Amino acid sequence: MLTLKSKKLAVASIRRSSTNQKGNNSFEVQKLAIQDLAEKKGYILPDEFIFYDDAVSAFKVKASKRDGLNKMKRIILTEDIGAVIFYDFSRIDRKIYSFVSEFYYDVINKKPNLEFFTTTKEEAWTPADLDVKLQLIIANAESIEKSRRAVDSQKKDLNLELVKRPGSTSPFGYKHNKERKQLVPNKDEEIVLFIFYLASWGHSVQKVADILNEAEIPSPSKKKWQASTIDNMLKNSVYLGHLDWNIKGEQIFEKKFFREHTHEPIVPNSLIRLIEINRSLKKKYNKFETPFLFGNLLYCENCDYQLKHRNSSTKKKGIKYAYLKYYCTNCPFEIEAESLNQLLIDYIQKQLAVSFKINSSTVTSSLINYSDTLKDFLVQLKAREKLLQENQKSQIEKGLKLDSVFRNVEKRIQKQIHNVNQTIQDIENLLKPDNINIFLHNFEQLDLNELSHTEQRLVFLYFIESIRINDRMGTDLKFNVLFKVNPVVLLENIIG
Repeated sequence: MLTLKSKKLAVASIRRSSTNQKGNNSFEVQKLAIQDLAEKKGYILPDEFIFYDDAVSAFKVKASKRDGLNKMKRIILTEDIGAVIFYDFSRIDRKIYSFVSEFYYDVINKKPNLEFFTTTKEEAWTPADLDVKLQLIIANAESIEKSRRAVDSQKKDLNLELVKRPGSTSPFGYKHNKERKQLVPNKDEEIVLFIFYLASWGHSVQKVADILNEAEIPSPSKKKWQASTIDNMLKNSVYLGHLDWNIKGEQIFEKKFFREHTHEPIVPNSLIRLIEINRSLKKKYNKFETPFLFGNLLYCENCDYQLKHRNSSTKKKGIKYAYLKYYCTNCPFEIEAESLNQLLIDYIQKQLAVSFKINSSTVTSSLINYSDTLKDFLVQLKAREKLLQENQKSQIEKGLKLDSVFRNVEKRIQKQIHNVNQTIQDIENLLKPDNINIFLHNFEQLDLNELSHTEQRLVFLYFIESIRINDRMGTDLKFNVLFKVNPVVLLENIIG
C-alpha cells in the first residue's frame, strides 16, 4: 500500500481551445479525470501545480508559445517532479511535432526519469510509441479539416450578394444582427465616436485612453483602456461601414476581403480625414503635447533662423520653477515661452474670427470648382484603366506573361479611382448648406484659451505657415504671422 512518503509530486496541463467552451465544464471534466489518474498512479497533484491554457489553439499556437506549458516547464525543471499528466492526445498537441520538439525533449534530457501520462491511456506516454504517433497524426488531421471548413464557411458568407459577416466577436460599438449576420450600432457607438473625435483634435492614443479611464468609461474588456486598443480602433475601417476581413488558413492569410458599405457606419469620413491630416502633421512637426505651442513655426526676423526651444525648469525645496524659452542659435535673442504663447494666442484668436467671417457662397463656389477638377481627373483615370486593359489583352494574345505587372498597375489605378470617387461624394455632403454653415460657425466661435495645449497646437499647425519675431531695435516685440490656409483650403484638406 502506498504511503504519503512514497508518493511523488506531479504537474498537469489543462487546455481549452476556445472561450466558446465556457460553461460546458471543459476544465472541470479534465481536472477531475487528471486528479483521479494522479491518485491511481500514486502521485500528489496540488492545485497550484495544475496549469491552464485558456482559449489557446494547439493547432495554431506552438508549444513554446503556450503560457501554461511554459509555467509548467519551469516548475518541472526547478522542483522534484515525477510525472506530467494531460487529459488526452488532443490537449497535448495538434501540430504533431510542436510539443515533442519544444517541450518533451527539453525536459526529458534534464529529467530522464520523468513520466508522462494521459487519462486515456494506461501506460506511460512516449512519442516513440507507435500508437502515440498515430494519435498525434489523427489530431492534426482533424484540426486541418476543421480549419478548412471554417475557411470555406467564411468564403461562403463573404461572397454572398448580400455580404454576411463571418461569425466572430463584434467590434466595440456594434452588435450582430443574428438573422442577417450584419453589424448594427449599439449603445457604445457614442464612446466610439468620442474616441475618434478626441483623435481628430490631435490627442495621442495614450491620452485618449487616459481620458476614458479617468471618466471611468468601461473598455471592451471591462478593464482599463489601453493605448493599443485605441490605436486598433482608429485603424479599423469597420467604423466607416466597411467589411475588411482576413480569411485565414493555418497561421497564413490566404485572402484579404474588402467590401464597402456593408453596414451602418459610426464615424463620418471627415473625422478620418482629419486624423490622417494630424498624422502627417505629427510626422513633420513631432508631438502635439508640448508647452512649446509654436515650436517649428517661429523664426528670428534678423537672422532668418528658425527659433529653437528648451525646457530649463527646475525644482527647489519641493517648489517647481518653470523656465521655458524660445531662442535663436545665431544671435543672443531669446524669449520666455509662456508669455509669447499668450501674446500670440490673443492675436491669432482675433485674426481667425475675422478670417472665418466669409460668405458661404464663396465656399460653395470653391468646392464646386474643386469637385469639377476631380471629375475631370476621374475621366482621365478611367481612360488609363481602359487603355491598360486593352494592352493586357494584346500582350496575352502575343503569348507574353506579364499578368502580375498589369495587375499591380491596375490595382493602383483602381485605388485612385476609388479615392477620387470618395472625395467627390464627401464634397457633395459638404455642399449641403447646413454642413458648411456649421463648420464655419464652429471656427468663428472657437475660443483658443479654452482648448488644451494639444488642441491649441493643432489649430496653429493647421493655419500658420510661420511667425517672424523681431526685437533687435530695443523697441516692443514685433511679430508677423503668415497664415497658410483659408477655411476653403482646410475644407479641401479634410475631404481629400
